[in-house]
Amino acid sequence: MKPSFSIALAFALLVRSAMAAAPADDARIAFFEKTVRPILVKRCYECHSVEAGKSKGGLLIDSRDSILKGGDSGPALVAGDPDKSHIIESVRYQNQDLQMPPKGAMPAAEVKALEEWIKMGAPDPREAVISGKPSAPRIIDLKEGAKHWAFRPISQPPVPKADVANPIDAFITTKLAEKGLTLAAPADKRTLIRRATFDLTGLPPSPQEVDAFLADKSPDSFAKVVDRLLRSPQYGEKWGRHWLDVARYSDSNGLDENIALGTAWKYRDYVVQAINADKPFDQFLTEQIAGDLLEAKDLPTRKEHVTATAFLNLGAKVLAEPDKEKLTMDVVDEQIDVMGRAFMGLTLGCVRCHDHKFDPIPQDDYYALAAIFKSTQSFSVDRIGALSTAYEAPMGSLDDFAAVKSSERILKDQRAAVSKAEAAAIADLRKEVREHAVDYLMAAAALPETPVMSQVQPIAKAHGLRAHVLLNCRVYLAANETLPFFKPWQDAVEKHADVTALRGYYAAIFAAAEKISPAPKAKPKAKGKAASSDSDEGSLLHQARAALDAPAGFLALPPEPIILFPKEVAEKVRSLKDTMMATESNLPDLPTTLAVSDAPKILKELPVHIRGSHLALGKPVARGVIQVVQASLNTKPQFPASQSGRLELARWLASPEHPLTSRVIANRVWSWHFAQGIVSSTDNFGLLGQKPSHPELLDWLAHWFTSNGWSLKDMHRLIMSSRTYQQSSEVPAAAALSDPENRLLNHFPVRRLEAEEIRDALLDVAGNLDSTIGGKTIPRRNREFVFNHTSKDFTSYGSTRRALYMPIIRNNLYDLFQQFDYPDPSTSTGLRNSTVVSPQALLLMNSDLAGDAARAFAARLFKASPDKEQRLRTAYLLAFAREATAGEIRRAENYLTAADAALNSSQQDSTKREQQAWALLCQALMMSNEFIYLR
Repeated sequence: MKPSFSIALAFALLVRSAMAAAPADDARIAFFEKTVRPILVKRCYECHSVEAGKSKGGLLIDSRDSILKGGDSGPALVAGDPDKSHIIESVRYQNQDLQMPPKGAMPAAEVKALEEWIKMGAPDPREAVISGKPSAPRIIDLKEGAKHWAFRPISQPPVPKADVANPIDAFITTKLAEKGLTLAAPADKRTLIRRATFDLTGLPPSPQEVDAFLADKSPDSFAKVVDRLLRSPQYGEKWGRHWLDVARYSDSNGLDENIALGTAWKYRDYVVQAINADKPFDQFLTEQIAGDLLEAKDLPTRKEHVTATAFLNLGAKVLAEPDKEKLTMDVVDEQIDVMGRAFMGLTLGCVRCHDHKFDPIPQDDYYALAAIFKSTQSFSVDRIGALSTAYEAPMGSLDDFAAVKSSERILKDQRAAVSKAEAAAIADLRKEVREHAVDYLMAAAALPETPVMSQVQPIAKAHGLRAHVLLNCRVYLAANETLPFFKPWQDAVEKHADVTALRGYYAAIFAAAEKISPAPKAKPKAKGKAASSDSDEGSLLHQARAALDAPAGFLALPPEPIILFPKEVAEKVRSLKDTMMATESNLPDLPTTLAVSDAPKILKELPVHIRGSHLALGKPVARGVIQVVQASLNTKPQFPASQSGRLELARWLASPEHPLTSRVIANRVWSWHFAQGIVSSTDNFGLLGQKPSHPELLDWLAHWFTSNGWSLKDMHRLIMSSRTYQQSSEVPAAAALSDPENRLLNHFPVRRLEAEEIRDALLDVAGNLDSTIGGKTIPRRNREFVFNHTSKDFTSYGSTRRALYMPIIRNNLYDLFQQFDYPDPSTSTGLRNSTVVSPQALLLMNSDLAGDAARAFAARLFKASPDKEQRLRTAYLLAFAREATAGEIRRAENYLTAADAALNSSQQDSTKREQQAWALLCQALMMSNEFIYLR
């Protein structure tokens, strides 16, 4: 009988004060608001809230303080450790005595969300309920809300008067002067070209590029470098990757139905091409929200526009959700969320269930947008069994589709031929083994209960039997000692009697059993109840027939029976399989692309979903936009009756008057250059976000950006031509006290290379980087399951192409990506974290990637020069873009000598020993801070 645990135990919590009191960052609060709060409201408030007037088990969970206080059952949550938390134990429904909510288990996705919440420390921004009465509903004052800095119209601040050429420097130096600070000294040219090259391309500069920059004494030498890098196709790969973080790009769906998004790569390539072509950002935005609704001058342009809309459909989806209306609204919610974060820096997901708790955004605004996105088709009519599938737009002619279908038919025929050949060979094999059933029984008696193949082979050979079958026979008999049919055999073996006396007995029974039909399958007997002696199933002959017929019985074939096929048959089967696998590996996907389209039914309005539930509908809301933002615009979008309204929404977002769009993208570009934004909360410009460190500069940049054609390349030129960008990373003594976080940019911020840059730099320095651009790289057909039947992902990461083209598998990221702060590909991320933890160093020291790169780096040095000192100088130029000092040369030579001595006992070949020593040195250079960090 269950104890009378209330939901109090499920959510009673006593987080250690030091952990619970820690302030949560914006992303974690956003996760709580969007994901966790709705679960608590839906599942728990009925019995544990002031609003409901109930506190079962002495617990209220409608505020942070109430949860921290806990209930009658005591502590039930350990922040950071779901497995030690009673809350998780209860909602997992695995403990029969502790299952919450008591009315039924939560969906797996909700349980997972609570687990994730606890892992991140259970952040909860809700304030305590002071009185015992429900507090009055929060009234959103749009007029007051519009006073927030981010919702005000973009100003045109004058450039401060300063003795500088670049306006950026005028704004920066003015702020620094207020603190008695100045910019740091200019960076040296080697540092500057390494910084700029990684910054714009994600790769190190070559020694030749460094030498050319050093030799160029003209005043615009650095501007020439920037222009060269912006013309490089690698620029689009680096800066396209920045945008793919925002777009939560992935090559698989994730969640429980982790099928391949086998055409998502087309969106990735679209982004790279758009960035390289310097597509104006307003056009880039419009194509991603409503490219399918734009007019196109030709078919290639039309395909490009449609491909761009994959932005809206890349999100993870619960494809097995049986409630298709709920699934649709979940996807609408995800689309609103990513659109809000990416282009406006707003967290809109939480408004699905209630008015925004912090920003002046009422629930009506959410459903005004939801009406637009519910008028959008995000799912295909095709399904994989019960699984829904994302919408794919056709991108080829009827002949293209016919060619793929023809290839699929060929593959189907080849599979049938393989199955037929295998089935015939297996049938012959089973017939042969069956004819010697008695011989296998007799020979098995001579083996121990758990034999090994070396014991089996001599006996099998002596009796003319198959060793693999005889091994299976003995193992089966040992594991099934109680089967009545084999009892005489088991008794004889146990008593060490002569089993051959049973030959005639079993031969007669098997011969008779072959003449009868197999017994029909009977209903399972009650546990412990024996079959009657006169039943068909229990009869001796039917037991014999069942034993002969059982595929996994005493005559079981090995898992790969091809090893027992006659040579010519095995060769035929292998040939057919090779042909089939070649066809399968070259089988193209249908000529489609992940995208969205307008839905067959266009909604003019959508009811508010009370508490986010599509089963509880409130007042209808007409299609519209965020009201507090609209206050800064002169024109309001008018939505046509025949279209979803996405195009009008996109044009509203892309308006130069929009107070958020240009500010957000200008701040993103700034943050990707300086590793911190003018607004440090790059994805949250709302009231919980951080205020800008330089508000006038942000507005000046936003206005300059729209006035200069929304050109990202021009923005790069502007920023990188500033003294602020070109200053050194040396920290002035005075700045350590007055600007310790470098928010005023008193020096250039040192940053660790991102995961892709580390990997690509290793391959580039080793001379192994494949610079091929674009194309499909996930080794799966579209909509094929990523994990096989054993739940293993066999995606390989051995490619030497740029990391941009590595498969991004949700739930199972490449290990190097995981260790070096690759963002969650299910969530829009504006700026990555940069942590320093010991597993990063361990991974680089022990990974095949680093070891192979070090050996290739050493081989490259050997080819470069036979002279040791010259090799060392080349190594430093390649790794660090600078000359080695005399002291570094001396230490490296000493290291090589010591390494050679250490390797002497294990490697006698002096040439190989020298190569190994150099490889160790190269790996040491690649593991150094100077290689991994950018100054």
